[in-house]
Amino acid sequence: MRDLKPPEIRLLPDLVANQIAAGEVIERPAAVVKELVENSLDAGATRVTVRIEDGGRRLVEVIDDGHGLRPDQLRLALGRHATSKITSAEDLFRVSTLGFRGEALPSIAAVSEFEIASRTHDADGGQRLAWAGADERGGGACAMAPGTRISVRNLFWNVPARLKFLKSEASESGHIAEQVTRFALSHPHVAFRLECDGRTTLDLPPQEELEGRVRALFGTEIGGDLAAIATGDPGMEITGFAAHPRHARPTSKRQYVFLNGRFVRDKLLLAAVRDGYKGFLEPRLNGTVFLHLDVDPAAVDVNVHPTKHEVRFRRDGEVFALVSRALQAALTETQGGFRLLTAEDRAKAIAASPIVSRTVVKPALPPPVQPTVVVQERFVPVAPLPADPPRPPPSAPLPRAAEPPVAFAAPSRPVDDSFPSSVRRVLQLNDMFLLIETEQGIRLVDQHALHEKALWQALDASVGDLNRTGVQQLAVPIVVQLTAAELGAIIPLLSDLARHGIEAERFGPSSVAIRAHPTVLTRCNWARFLADLASDGTQAVERLSERIRHSAACHAAVKAGQRLDPSQQRELVRMLFTLEGLEHCPHGRPTTLDLTWAELAKRFQR
Repeated sequence: MRDLKPPEIRLLPDLVANQIAAGEVIERPAAVVKELVENSLDAGATRVTVRIEDGGRRLVEVIDDGHGLRPDQLRLALGRHATSKITSAEDLFRVSTLGFRGEALPSIAAVSEFEIASRTHDADGGQRLAWAGADERGGGACAMAPGTRISVRNLFWNVPARLKFLKSEASESGHIAEQVTRFALSHPHVAFRLECDGRTTLDLPPQEELEGRVRALFGTEIGGDLAAIATGDPGMEITGFAAHPRHARPTSKRQYVFLNGRFVRDKLLLAAVRDGYKGFLEPRLNGTVFLHLDVDPAAVDVNVHPTKHEVRFRRDGEVFALVSRALQAALTETQGGFRLLTAEDRAKAIAASPIVSRTVVKPALPPPVQPTVVVQERFVPVAPLPADPPRPPPSAPLPRAAEPPVAFAAPSRPVDDSFPSSVRRVLQLNDMFLLIETEQGIRLVDQHALHEKALWQALDASVGDLNRTGVQQLAVPIVVQLTAAELGAIIPLLSDLARHGIEAERFGPSSVAIRAHPTVLTRCNWARFLADLASDGTQAVERLSERIRHSAACHAAVKAGQRLDPSQQRELVRMLFTLEGLEHCPHGRPTTLDLTWAELAKRFQR
């Protein structure tokens, strides 16, 4: 019997409501740092210290020298929707502070052991208050410097299911370091210090200019390769820097865009940055930028998502055009010979960019030369390829006699029985592909990709052993510049790298020095490898070993553009029809393309 009694509607307890809110706002320890540091900056802090333990699980502590809180407001600050940033609904449409919802502190306190201590600048001492979930755990007077100190211990202690979704200590520490990096770039006049398990990871004194903060975080390699941006339209202004295209990355992690001092990952702004680099980068790469966009708060809505990373613009088209044109103008004017624009593209970009503050007269470029089509492998072999056998000179064409009416005959089976029974004939096309006629249809084969996959399957696993060729000690170390987040994630993994023959150590505030590496890694792109290591941990080392096997198979395989004699063609056909798993090469590219006779007839509308 179906129960028709309606369920009762009831108000949730405050603890449950706060834990629900924490699920939206507090995704991981880095989100705790974000919310607390935003409060510190809104309080006018000039120095912010962040301390973490165990990737933020055991402790997240933020100390600032802001204006502080009065003792009678400590308990009120832990109430839901308690805020000093807004007072009416109209204020939501002119938000000029980083925080305004009043949900962060009660949400954090609901899923941790929470303590807040604060002292105003005109008070003789501070006052503290401690909570654990929904229970107040005491408080009272305390000695402290003016400002606020918030300690969050044992995050998610009462919601253990959330703990399962946290990553490794190195990964969570990296997210926190990246969060502090964003604040340091958005507020260069504020001093920031990050301590991980008692070790100082970042120590950034205040800077008068953004450029100094960029150099402190990313080193002189990027800091000395910046194109300045400073322009604007009515109601909006953009300043900052665009890095040389040589510093582009496959991901957009080094695109730091700030809206009214707030870091955002808005799709419109990211698309504008990509459009601004158009003509200077390959489509798969993303430029490195440090941009501050100042827009009238009434023209932007930041109350879109609890994390406040997404925003909405009233004049989104104008914002897109401003960012895109500013980047195009800065990159076009920068000297250094790295332009990929043609003369016509460059002229159109300058003509369509009224924001250029000065006109630079340059000699006209010669018309672009039509490029020659060149076939190139994805990986360049280490050793020079063996020369192909000389081809016989083409014979002179014979005089053509009068041709009788054309008569089509059914193809006969080849005399050579070394082919598989279903194969009728094989033809090499453009010294790159094999055309195989079978009883079912035709198969087009990429000769290099097919042979590479067959060799990769046959290689022994020891080929990918990094230490098999010995370790090379470097007289001059290889220094790689990293972001603070990447550096924080890599430092705990250095001992694991040493077991694979990679001897590396921290070198300065934002660099890693590689002092020895396996000989087989002589041509390794260390900047890319360390970036992958920061993202994926020791799995990057496993992928490096796998790439060595791929490279060995790639170098030993027949090349595109290499003519194959009939015996080599037969061997590739035999591999195709006898081995399994050859549909894709080790890099994921297809090796064959099949067309049945029925499909061909359909294509010709027969």
